[in-house]
Amino acid sequence: MRIISRFFVILLLVIFISLTAFCNEYSSLSEDAKVSEIELWITSQTYDPIRYEAGLMIGQKWEELGFKIKITPMEWATMSSKGMTGHEHDAFVIQWGGKAERIDPFHWLYTMHHSSETDVGKYNVAGYESSEYDRIAEQFVENMDMDKRRESAYALQEILSHDLPQPPIAHRIVTHAYNSMDFENTVMAMGEGMNSFWNWINITPKGDRKIVKFGYVNDVKLLNPLSTKTGADIYLLTMIYDPLVRVNIEGKPIPWAAESFDEIDDQTIEIVLREGMKFHDGKEVTVEDVKFTFDFAKEVKAPYYLSKINYLEKVEIVDNRTVRFTLNQPFAPFVSNALALVGILPRHIWEEKYQEKGAEGILNWDNLPPVGSGPFKFDYWRPNEELKLTKFAQHFNPAKIDGVIRIPYASAYGVVQGLKGGEIDSAGWSLLPLQVEELREVKHLTLKQVDDQGCYMLHYNLRKAPFDDVNVRRALTYAIPKKQIVDLVFEGMAVPAYSVVAPVNSFWHNPDIEKAGDDVEKARQILEDAGFRWDDKGWIYYPENYEVKKLFTK
Repeated sequence: MRIISRFFVILLLVIFISLTAFCNEYSSLSEDAKVSEIELWITSQTYDPIRYEAGLMIGQKWEELGFKIKITPMEWATMSSKGMTGHEHDAFVIQWGGKAERIDPFHWLYTMHHSSETDVGKYNVAGYESSEYDRIAEQFVENMDMDKRRESAYALQEILSHDLPQPPIAHRIVTHAYNSMDFENTVMAMGEGMNSFWNWINITPKGDRKIVKFGYVNDVKLLNPLSTKTGADIYLLTMIYDPLVRVNIEGKPIPWAAESFDEIDDQTIEIVLREGMKFHDGKEVTVEDVKFTFDFAKEVKAPYYLSKINYLEKVEIVDNRTVRFTLNQPFAPFVSNALALVGILPRHIWEEKYQEKGAEGILNWDNLPPVGSGPFKFDYWRPNEELKLTKFAQHFNPAKIDGVIRIPYASAYGVVQGLKGGEIDSAGWSLLPLQVEELREVKHLTLKQVDDQGCYMLHYNLRKAPFDDVNVRRALTYAIPKKQIVDLVFEGMAVPAYSVVAPVNSFWHNPDIEKAGDDVEKARQILEDAGFRWDDKGWIYYPENYEVKKLFTK
């Protein structure tokens, strides 16, 4: 009996000690140390089921780590205003388009991540700041040696794969459909698909129908080329406004409104303006218009152009066809980004409006009707119904079709039904696997695919806790089920993304970086090694004596 009694005494003592340790452990987990709820913004299911479903899957994995997650579906216009422009988010999922000027990865590696781009309205949406990253990014844009630039690009991708301020999720395979019974010679450009400018000047009628009806989810928002940042608006504006240079589908800058361009030295570029160009209102395009456009964009701090023209020191008219651009230091992407992106504005229109509205007002101006010199001119716009562009026959490279009618839809489902029923001839919305199967057997349609150099991306906000902690960002990113998203949501029509520079952009892509994702166990280990703790319900707490930063501090 004594042995049994002694055994129970020892057992009770062990239980008491264990309970005491357990209580002590969790008594130190005060509410102040609890990691605050994370709000993850996703688009509505009708707008983009990819972002919706992927967001739900990401949120579920984050909750497995002990984070309290609030999923908030949001219309894209609100998300763009509050997140992309206002930087008010915790985290949100976005789809970045692979526009032609982004083949040179200046946008991905400098504009989206350099500390000079963190202000409201700029493209460093995460608020990421790193002096080492900035140093290499500046070498990347200032070194004119292409091989040296690639070395810098590789180093920048390596840093981003560790710091993970805005991790990529997947690079899709862009799939578009068009009416091949009535049209031919369509062009699918890397990342842009049939949204590409080159598609619109090459697509050719087979018969009497010479106007393409083009479907897109949602309407255009703003036709002011100085201030819009929306992809759908920009694709349309590239058809209306001529830049001096265009980037072809291989990623090479070629003369356009400029008959030629010459890089005199590392800081001087001269262009010779093409003769005989007219704006859509009949006025001649002159070197004065070219100089005005670049000076004006810099003066009003046009948000879409500013990072591309930031190094521009002055613009000089050499003669009635020659313009000289002088940079304050070497800037390698100037031709492929600035000269290829900035559309020539008619000075006689914009100068008058500037005097009337001022710098702030001009950026909010609706610019209706938009007047450029491009191969298509604005005809009319009935918001939420249709917008029409008409062929500008006097253009030096006229389109083969007579015009484009752009029809907005409330959802991707509407676009698919419009294609299926013949209401539209083409669409700028990449089809999902089920939609591909639905349209594959439609006789008048042909499907075409191209790899995307854009990506689906997650934007953290490093101005807020807990995203200011690299361990949290790394853990959250390792928990993202990228392969599952590719397999289940994209049904294989994508590849997992680990760098903002896509594999299809092979010259610039670094294949040897850290590949964060698909590993919840590693995610939890990262947090444990950093001292994070969990309560008996599994909710996560900061390490002891951890200073919780409410705002990002410089």
